[in-house]
Amino acid sequence: MKGKPFLGMISGFFFGIFGGLTLFLFGVIPLDSHLLWILPIVGIVLGLLMATWAPFGKGVPETASPSTPAPARAPDPTPPPADDTVVDADPPAEPAAE
Repeated sequence: MKGKPFLGMISGFFFGIFGGLTLFLFGVIPLDSHLLWILPIVGIVLGLLMATWAPFGKGVPETASPSTPAPARAPDPTPPPADDTVVDADPPAEPAAE
């Protein structure tokens, strides 16, 4: 048997429990409805069926990676400043003469 049937059964059970709880809390079905017991059982069966059917497709085959490495980045053409001084682009304005 391929797939993961045990995981599918557990997932289907929780899906049925929470689906029934949601329907009850939104007032779609009453608390004494048999649907609250049927939904988890249906979830277990559907989860088991889907898990045995999985994987659904064969998947994408992996392609071989290229043997040449990616080209390195070119270095920055502007060298960094030699000292740690900060150069202001706009010098402060001089006070107006009186």
